[in-house]
Amino acid sequence: MNTWSTHLAIMTVLGGLVAAAQTACVSSSTYELAKSNAENAKLLYQNEQRRSQELALTSKQLKHRIEELEATLRDTRSQLERTDRDWRETRNELLKLKIEREQQRPKGRSRQAETPARLETEKAVIATDVEAQPKPQAESEEAKRRLKELMQQIEAVLQQF
Repeated sequence: MNTWSTHLAIMTVLGGLVAAAQTACVSSSTYELAKSNAENAKLLYQNEQRRSQELALTSKQLKHRIEELEATLRDTRSQLERTDRDWRETRNELLKLKIEREQQRPKGRSRQAETPARLETEKAVIATDVEAQPKPQAESEEAKRRLKELMQQIEAVLQQF
């Protein structure tokens, strides 16, 4: 009996080892699969972190570009306002000069009696007045065109992302 029980014990141990070996193989393949999945997840996480950093940098650059464009727009507007103010001042000065000349002109004289030099002077004043008058449509169009360009640049930068 002693050998029988020894054989039985040996057979039980061998059966347990075989079962454990099979379980270990399944666990080993499951472990390898889990390890592979973890590595893939880690790579995806690193890629997403890198992309997040890139997007943050791009966002910062876009905000800076928008600030630059807004500053350019403010400068253009202030320049347009200065030009308009200067034109109005020049026009007012020319009108004052014209009024003074009209007041200095003798009332009894007719236009036909005026000298050619005086007529040329008045024509020059009128021509200067016309030339000094800004072309509101042209300046307005230029400002609109510039603003449109700036907005298109912003849209192009934003569409990249």
